[in-house]
Amino acid sequence: MADIIRAHDDDWSLVREIRLRSLSTDPSAFGQSWEKESTYEDSVWQQRVREAAWFLALESGQPVALVAARHEEDSPASERELQAMWVSPSSRNSGIAQRLAEAVFTWAQEDGATTVTLYVGPTNTTAQSLYESLGFTDTGERWEIVDDDPDGAWLKMSRPL
Repeated sequence: MADIIRAHDDDWSLVREIRLRSLSTDPSAFGQSWEKESTYEDSVWQQRVREAAWFLALESGQPVALVAARHEEDSPASERELQAMWVSPSSRNSGIAQRLAEAVFTWAQEDGATTVTLYVGPTNTTAQSLYESLGFTDTGERWEIVDDDPDGAWLKMSRPL
């Protein structure tokens, strides 16, 4: 069974490793690309770990999944956003995604949040189903990744704590 840990300053290289693997394995699942994030300096990765709550699933010390959560400046004070959720294909359907989400819910509640939100691509029905099973519902709000492309707009989902 994988261990779920909160990444701290010394874990930035593990975050980088699994994040880049997620972007190369499932490039359409994220609003970023491997081409962009693979060019980040070590100091950027270190800053990213400091500015968000990153949780990793480790098997035999190696990262197999991750999720991040943070308070976005343009969001209500009571809201935290789940971001960058990814589980390696060999570890999917093992309960790791649920355990990572629970870590985010616990952190968010301890951080004063009453709601966790996320954005998911309109064609990523597998992720949408997972999030629904975790108690998230579609808010009806959309985020247009590409201007004037409503069909490509990501769904905002929300879950009360």
